[in-house]
Amino acid sequence: MPDSPTIRVTVFCEHNQDRYEPVSKVYPDGIHAAIAGAFADDPEFRVAIATQDMTEHGLTEDVLNHTDVLIWWSHLDNPKLDDAVASKVCRRVVRDGMGFLALHSASFSKPWQRLLGIEYEAGEWGRFRTMPNGEKSRHWVITPGHPICEGIGDFIEIPNDEMYGEPMLIPDPEKLLFIAWWEGGDVCRSGCLFERGRGKLFGFTPGHEDFPIYYQREVRQVLRNAARYLAPPGGAQMVDGEGHLSGEPREDLSHRM
Repeated sequence: MPDSPTIRVTVFCEHNQDRYEPVSKVYPDGIHAAIAGAFADDPEFRVAIATQDMTEHGLTEDVLNHTDVLIWWSHLDNPKLDDAVASKVCRRVVRDGMGFLALHSASFSKPWQRLLGIEYEAGEWGRFRTMPNGEKSRHWVITPGHPICEGIGDFIEIPNDEMYGEPMLIPDPEKLLFIAWWEGGDVCRSGCLFERGRGKLFGFTPGHEDFPIYYQREVRQVLRNAARYLAPPGGAQMVDGEGHLSGEPREDLSHRM
């Protein structure tokens, strides 16, 4: 049997807060390194790193064209992302089928909000309650047969994280995989799956920068599962022209002549 094709993962991180304490104590090599570590011992994946301080934020045409799944962590610098780069990411998802995994505060990133049709930073639209006090949470698996939930029990318990509370003003997901309960009483949809064009998107809310969440075994399992699921069969392929996504009419009206 031939070997399975390698899944090309790019981990994007703004790499800002993790340069300084207290976050640097939790993630001394950067949040991106901890996320990439989830794939370190699995030969099925090839992982690259992009950070916001790189040229074109590390997401050049060449990098994106060799990415099957883009994992995105961002926070303070969401508004500073270049609009042209955000557009390239969205185009690669919709046109070529690249998977997109938005982690934690990437809920407010330009690519994620554009792909979901949310007007970026427009008052309350797209915002929700947050409280970074380190509450315990349980992320209940509500679709246990889904590949992203494989190897996970009834729930993932995270000792400390930032509370995200409903209403999260997002479109209804195609599938809801996790619901989070917080010890303070809030709940949120913490694992949401969408499709846009040829690409699949997954939003997974755990991951506040002050806590070692991306070292947790179950969270790393979800990251690997999600990368496998979001990667299109055979890898994301550059499409010649635009095909049916070009907006050009393809009708044959010769019968009306």
